[in-house]
Parts: sequence; structure tokens; C-alpha cells
Amino acid sequence: MASIFAFVKLFENKEYAEDFVNGKLFMNTIRSFKEYRDKSGELRGDDHEGIIAMYQPSQLGELKLGDVTILPSELAAPIVIHGEHLLNQNVFCIYSLNSRGYDNVSEETIREFKKTLELHNSCFGLGKYCVVVTNASEFIKRCQVAIKSKGFHGSLGLVDYFDEREFHGEMPLEKLGYQKRSMFKEQREYRIKIDTMRKLPDHYTLNVGDLSDITALTTPAELNEKLEIKLPDGTNA
Repeated sequence: MASIFAFVKLFENKEYAEDFVNGKLFMNTIRSFKEYRDKSGELRGDDHEGIIAMYQPSQLGELKLGDVTILPSELAAPIVIHGEHLLNQNVFCIYSLNSRGYDNVSEETIREFKKTLELHNSCFGLGKYCVVVTNASEFIKRCQVAIKSKGFHGSLGLVDYFDEREFHGEMPLEKLGYQKRSMFKEQREYRIKIDTMRKLPDHYTLNVGDLSDITALTTPAELNEKLEIKLPDGTNA
């Protein structure tokens, strides 16, 4: 199981960063990410958001639409199926500094591990300000308390990344809303997902209380520059 050392949330607007420090978690619907079109390569939009299944043409038999038969060789791309109810749920997305991919870290792997934890260049386009959550477990606890106090159905967890060229079948039920294509893997995303059960789904702000005691405001470049890893034997990077 991966350990989470800290969270990082990027913002283009300093006012939004300060709102987060004050405990206001702005949560868009999953549908909004599906329909969003990136303008500057920021990788916010993903038309595969909210999928519940993907079927590769090479692994399908014939498809029939009435009297029309469609052969797998005639399909230009995988068949992607979205979940309507899933698309209506709200998510808060945040970058996680986690140990996924490393069972242990040694003197030989510490520099590679540090590189994994650093914000990837592809994430810089998501915002010029970033808020570092220095106590991950306390942040998770406050989110869970807030969700419970509102009576929402909710869950929290790391996003898994799949190879869209190879994956075939239904997404695991327990991971719906936590699956993204491998092209987004550098975001190392952690999500908070809630179902507000509203008739007209829209963005929602979850108030988890003041976070100023467990956060620090900086920039992506400064975060990478100041990040340091130290092993028990004193080895650092």
C-alpha cells in the first residue's frame, strides 16, 4: 500500500489558493472534466472521465445495430462507455507525493525516488501557485468528517492509471471515478469524490474547516527546489 507524504494543489489564481487554505474545496462534477477542452495544454480535460468500461475492437466479435452488422475491423477506436450517475458526482483533485512504485528506498534509488515525488513539468500548466498540505492524514480526516457531517456518500483514494491501448472490459466497481488514462500518470492524483444526490448536478464547495495549520503557500518551482529526502542512515537527495 502506497504511503502519502503530502498533497499539493495547484492554482492559477492566488485568491483560489487562499480559499483552499481557508478550507473551501471547490469540487466540479466528473462530467465537467469530460467536457472540458484544454486551451493551453494544461491537461484538465479528459473525455474518458467517468468511464465504466472500455472495449478494444481487436477483442470484440460482430456488433449488430438492427439489420446492420459492424465488424471489429471497421471500428476506428475502442468503445468507451460512461456512467451517467458517475458523471454527476463531484470530485476534488489534488497531486499526491506518494510512494507508489517503491517498496523501499535505498542509497541507490533515493535520487530516482525524489524525481518521482517532484512536480512533473507537465503539471506546471495547472497553475503558478501551489498549496502544500504538510499533514496528509489530518487533511484526509478533516475531509471525511466534513463529508459525514453533510450526509453525503463519499470516498477518497489514489487514482489508478490504465493503458488505453490495452485495457479491455469493465472498470473495477470499487474504483469507479478513480481511473484515468496513462497519459495523466505524472499527475499522481488523489481524489475526494462525493455524491450530493442533487437533481441538477453542479459544482459544489465542501467546507472542511481552516487548513492554515497544515498548509503552506508556494510555487511549483520552489516546491521542487526545496524538496529534500533523507533516509535513516543520513543519506539525502
